[in-house]
Amino acid sequence: MAQDDQGFGQRKGSRIIDDTTKQVYGPKTSRFYFEEDVFYNRAKLHYIDTVISQFHRYNYVQRNGNFSQDLGNIGTSIQPIFIAPPAGIGATSGFRQFDMYWDDERIKSYDTKSPYSNMRVILGGKGRSLTRATFSRNINPRWNFGFTYRGMFVDKQIQRQSKGDRNVKSNYYDIFTSFLTKDSTYRLFFNFRRSRHETSEYGGVRTSPGFTYEDYFDKRANPSLTEAFNRELRMNIHLFHQFEIGKALQLYHVLDRYRQGNAFDDNPAAEPKDYFDYTEIDTAYYSSVKFKYLRNEVGVKGNLSKLFYNGYYAVRDISMTYDSLDTDTLKVPTNRLESYIGGRISLFLDSLVEVTGWAELLDNGNYRIQGGIKSRWFEAYIKQLQYAPSFLQQAYRGPHDVWSNDFDNTNITQINGFIHYQSDVMRISPGLTFTRMGNYVFFKKDDYGQPQTVLQVQTSGEQVWIAPELRFSFTVLKHIFFRSQFVYTRVLENAGDALQLPDLFVNAELSYENIFFNKNLDMQAGIDLNWKSPYFAMGYDVPVQQFYVQQEFQVPDFPIVDVFFSSRIKRGRIFIKYNNLIQLFTQQGYMPTPHYPGQRNVFDFGFDWSFYD
Repeated sequence: MAQDDQGFGQRKGSRIIDDTTKQVYGPKTSRFYFEEDVFYNRAKLHYIDTVISQFHRYNYVQRNGNFSQDLGNIGTSIQPIFIAPPAGIGATSGFRQFDMYWDDERIKSYDTKSPYSNMRVILGGKGRSLTRATFSRNINPRWNFGFTYRGMFVDKQIQRQSKGDRNVKSNYYDIFTSFLTKDSTYRLFFNFRRSRHETSEYGGVRTSPGFTYEDYFDKRANPSLTEAFNRELRMNIHLFHQFEIGKALQLYHVLDRYRQGNAFDDNPAAEPKDYFDYTEIDTAYYSSVKFKYLRNEVGVKGNLSKLFYNGYYAVRDISMTYDSLDTDTLKVPTNRLESYIGGRISLFLDSLVEVTGWAELLDNGNYRIQGGIKSRWFEAYIKQLQYAPSFLQQAYRGPHDVWSNDFDNTNITQINGFIHYQSDVMRISPGLTFTRMGNYVFFKKDDYGQPQTVLQVQTSGEQVWIAPELRFSFTVLKHIFFRSQFVYTRVLENAGDALQLPDLFVNAELSYENIFFNKNLDMQAGIDLNWKSPYFAMGYDVPVQQFYVQQEFQVPDFPIVDVFFSSRIKRGRIFIKYNNLIQLFTQQGYMPTPHYPGQRNVFDFGFDWSFYD
């Protein structure tokens, strides 16, 4: 949701107080912008977020509109429920289960008239806590420096022994700076990001003969695994700088140095013998992979009247290493150089209509063609990509898995659009998304005539589906708001049974919102609802930390209802939320992933406070 530009009312005080007691600095004096704004030559500054709407939706599933599937706890492996085109067309590691935590937010560059800092703390029930701290200040009017820290410390929800018995431990930080010369001809952005994410893999609730669905939510339920865990370390160095010859021509260079290491560890002697379907290396219980690349992009860009243009050439040097696999025996090289050529456009037809486009070609034939048009009344987008299967899908060897493939490139086409109507009391946006995939590669549980039951499959056919959608909201008596989203998915072709999606998906919110005390107290109280029809949600394979298609366990429908209260008091925001109200009465809850119970009914509390001096 777009941020409001709403400011704060002026505080009224005694006339005998001098000007030094006034709060000169605030959300209006400390603003931020993105590297993307500068790249597209948009002179745009964004206000610091002080909005309380959706502030209570702090966990990563809710941040993404409930369109994601995790393992029932904050910080666990997570992926989108509905397949979407990937961000890149080149090779990737394939370990994407923590991508949403790594790419949680874009790096912001601040323009502060005074030191700016923000502290956000979430104290979730049952030992679930998140912290976020940001600091930024201008060294001079043209040079800004800052850093952000994010931490997740989340206790186990199944057989938690005591406070601090962690399911997830994660530490992320970034350091960023931006610089502009006096004559504004040279500009630079630099940031360093690092994330270490560790999770205890409990393998879902252990079942036994006579086990029922209700037993998954019994407080005495036991985990399937006790010693398994995975850790991932990611780092990226990013540099963007440009030299401006004129409004119509700028030269630029972008560098990214990315590293990702993933490891799985376990003690086989402590685990049930029947949990893993296969043992490849019985003398080892540790496996790791490392993926890295160095990407350099050089190009030209500029504005010709209302048209922004860009052309570029990029080189990406990539490598993948396995600790238990001889890469010389693989069918696909793990060290190679990728060369890209491409361009982007952005055209403002008027102040309300923008047309965008992006075309990119890789030297191996992979490509990207995408475009969009957006206005106040409608928006439409199209994407056509051909991209490489990940290294994980092509080859892997670990304690419980081994394979070597030579899959073809995957292609995907997606078209979506919405029509918007808005009045003083109502907003309605009907829309439709059409998606077609070919040569799709995915993990699937099946009988392959060998001990391994979860392997990669590439279909020779297609997957085609459409998803009509309706977004609807209205206001009653100025202060009561109803907001909703309805998605119906119809699968037209499904080669290999690759698609397992809920037919119906619903988000809804009913809230009361008002502002008091000369705009110094902003409050919102209401109820959130998410509901999905029954479907075969993707299962989870612990050793490789991947979600896979399965048709054995149908996840039943269950209304997830949260009750919340949020408030903004001057420069601070707070919320209190009761999760999963229905479980309080039914004693059973929802299951985002087979054998992994979702968040139980529990209270959460959080606050956010900003300082401008």
